[in-house]
Amino acid sequence: MPSVLYGGCILALKLLWLFVLVEATTRTYYVGIVEENWDYAPTGKNLITGQSLSEDEHASGFVKRGANRIGRIYKKAVYKQFTDGTYTQEIPKPSWLGFLGPVMKAQEEDIFIVQLKNFASRPYSLHPHGLFYDKDSEGALYPDGTSGKSKEDDIVVPGGNYTYTWPVKKEYAPTLADPTCLTWIYHSHIDTPRDISSGLIGPLLVCKKGSLDDSSVQSTDATKGFALMYSIIDENLSWYIDANIKAFCLDPTTVDKEDEGFKNSNKMHAINGYIFGNLPTLEMCAGQSVSWYLIGIGNEIDIHSVYFYGHTIINRGHRADVVNLFPATFITAEMIAGNVGKWLLTCQVNEHLQAGMKGLYNVQICHKNVSQPSLTGQERRYFIAAEAVLWNYGPEGDDKFTGQALNTTGSESAPFFTQGTDRIGGQYWKVQYVEYTDDKFTRKKNRTEATMHLGILGPVIKAEVGDTLLVTFANKAEKNYSIMPHGVSYSKQSEGTSYLDGHWKLGAHVKPCETFTYKWRVPENVGPTTSDPPCLTYLYYSASDPVMDTNSGLVGPLIVCRKNTLNHDGTQVLTDVFTYPEWHDLVICGEIHIQV
Repeated sequence: MPSVLYGGCILALKLLWLFVLVEATTRTYYVGIVEENWDYAPTGKNLITGQSLSEDEHASGFVKRGANRIGRIYKKAVYKQFTDGTYTQEIPKPSWLGFLGPVMKAQEEDIFIVQLKNFASRPYSLHPHGLFYDKDSEGALYPDGTSGKSKEDDIVVPGGNYTYTWPVKKEYAPTLADPTCLTWIYHSHIDTPRDISSGLIGPLLVCKKGSLDDSSVQSTDATKGFALMYSIIDENLSWYIDANIKAFCLDPTTVDKEDEGFKNSNKMHAINGYIFGNLPTLEMCAGQSVSWYLIGIGNEIDIHSVYFYGHTIINRGHRADVVNLFPATFITAEMIAGNVGKWLLTCQVNEHLQAGMKGLYNVQICHKNVSQPSLTGQERRYFIAAEAVLWNYGPEGDDKFTGQALNTTGSESAPFFTQGTDRIGGQYWKVQYVEYTDDKFTRKKNRTEATMHLGILGPVIKAEVGDTLLVTFANKAEKNYSIMPHGVSYSKQSEGTSYLDGHWKLGAHVKPCETFTYKWRVPENVGPTTSDPPCLTYLYYSASDPVMDTNSGLVGPLIVCRKNTLNHDGTQVLTDVFTYPEWHDLVICGEIHIQV
């Protein structure tokens, strides 16, 4: 009797599974692995500055061919989508996807069927993140104790094929609090670092039930979506490094694969496999909802700060304009494209910024009824100058933890504070944002006990939702500088940095002894969400040369708060106290500056 019951249960489960298969939408993808040459900068230009890559001091080390340099073109293996199992007709993908595989989508209760064909010269596989799979559809090679049919998925040999089946179970689908689609990836998983460095990776989206058409992978709403992978792609790890040396180095016999210069030249700081603005411009309409499917992949150097110029985004319920990505990080960020113009997409890590991890997105007016929200709050004015200062990193001369002098021989602080023929010591000339009382820039605002802790930082700029910020900037230093804000809305005329966006911006490079007034708006759509604290912390900085300017000292805090959060004088936000040195009167640009 028990055996009869057991058999009946098994039969019932099989019938239930067949019923689910009938009711669910099966989304079939025909994917081929193809080898091809990939150009990281096909225009030959830095499309952010307009310079030729060969003339760009930061770009030439990555893109210039030489006797022992590969240049910007590499052989890779990539995933491509085809119309059917004959693999004769490729389905074109958006150019901005670069060498990433096609975006594969499904929603809750759907079933992914991926028919993989390997046209490459070596074995590969296909493994998903974020989905349920049985052992025969895992696509990952490791000693898992399986054999026979459950091992066939691990490796697809050249000329071979395999079918992977992944059901989208409810427990793998987005929750109510999640965005419409969760961002995941798929990739080859035989030797994962080498497979991915060779090019075998693509975006995978798992969506809420009802968000996709039954017959296609189109969204049922008007949301625009872009999948972006920020990664320093290490071509030294590629399976094709030897082939690339042979094909593209002008004298392959001179190549030393262990030479640091050679290895660095093959580390491409890319967005979807594009560098220095060669990512095709991402187009969207003003007022449109945009989903950013952000992918971080790589190793310990792949720590990225993805910055959306001109807009803010919602990330996991919180307002921001920067998303932090780490290796194997997958994030869906949501944005309303409201600020018309062409805007930068960058990684703000200094080295990555200089190495070309930049792209552009363009917000166009597609409908006549687009307008900016009106503001009913205060108009808050700030008068800020950039001034050269001799900054002491240890003004009292001793280590507050040990009591020793900072230059004590053998101490942890000595390398930084010992001055000598080849050592600067603890004092550096820097440039600092300094607040004044009015646009005459003759009377400085003294720092109070509550703001002494700010140190080299500029004054705190504060605003509430509904406010307008007018920031008059005077450049009292010796080079061109600017003020560029995070977390607020601004027009192109008030953007503090320059790039090829079709606008000439006086505020991007304010010359010495000149002034410029920036106008920044704080509409509701940049304010804190219901999940945020009352005030959000951002910064402002000089972006004439973002890396040089910020390391020179030009950075300050910017606080965006909900309505009715600040006192009339706005003094409640920062309360910590730290010693701050006094400065004497200075004569700059022919003016006398007096402390008050």
